[in-house]
Amino acid sequence: MKKFVVLLGFCILFIGFISFSSQAQEASSPQYMVVFEEFVIPSDLPAYAKVQEDVIRLWKEYQMDISLWSFRNDDNAYYWIFPMENFAGLDGLWKKMDVFTKKLIEEEEYDLAKESRDLFTGRQTVLLWSPDLSYHPQGNSAQYANQPFVEWSFCYLKAGHEKEAAAAIQKYIEFYEGINETYEWDVYIVMLGHDTPCWILMSRGESELAIRKLEKDLNDKYGQQFGELWAEFGKHVRKMENKKGWYLPKWSINLTQ
Repeated sequence: MKKFVVLLGFCILFIGFISFSSQAQEASSPQYMVVFEEFVIPSDLPAYAKVQEDVIRLWKEYQMDISLWSFRNDDNAYYWIFPMENFAGLDGLWKKMDVFTKKLIEEEEYDLAKESRDLFTGRQTVLLWSPDLSYHPQGNSAQYANQPFVEWSFCYLKAGHEKEAAAAIQKYIEFYEGINETYEWDVYIVMLGHDTPCWILMSRGESELAIRKLEKDLNDKYGQQFGELWAEFGKHVRKMENKKGWYLPKWSINLTQ
């Protein structure tokens, strides 16, 4: 919990499609993204990596016009994130992926379902990025290879507390706008997924050591203020989980940058 206070508090709200969805439409696209989370046991990691490398190579050879951001976390799970301009983009994504997998079978004799069989279990989530609750004073909201270390904080809110929690996040933004610091973050709404309402904070850095140093410096300067901000936000939270991971530029295709 102390770590969360140091970082800033966080996150984003799930107001069930309506008010926040309309606000996000005013930002530059894409705002939506579908996340494929794949869990791999350690003994299967080499085979899993070989399949992913083959798929990325073929994806580029066939010039698929779909961006893909790839990450791994510290529990041998991989995140495959496909950005979309709107919620309806899901249908277009499925169609393009279906065409791609059929081409691999017909032209390459490569059956992706067969090659990846038994290598992982998975689940899917649809997210909505919130420009209003994200903070990028320099306008840098993309993922870059020079910031490979990533932390995600998953915050599960008490039902019905979304508006109050959003107001508390705005206080964090107002506080950071009044100080000269480099910390920044992105926040996401879980639109479709398990255990909602769930809010997600994503922060990035050159390394875990760099993030820890920044946290310490911020806490040394603003520990009392962070405590007050957290006291306001934390009363709307019923459970929180933190995960750390790494961006995988070799398995990513950034058509949107």
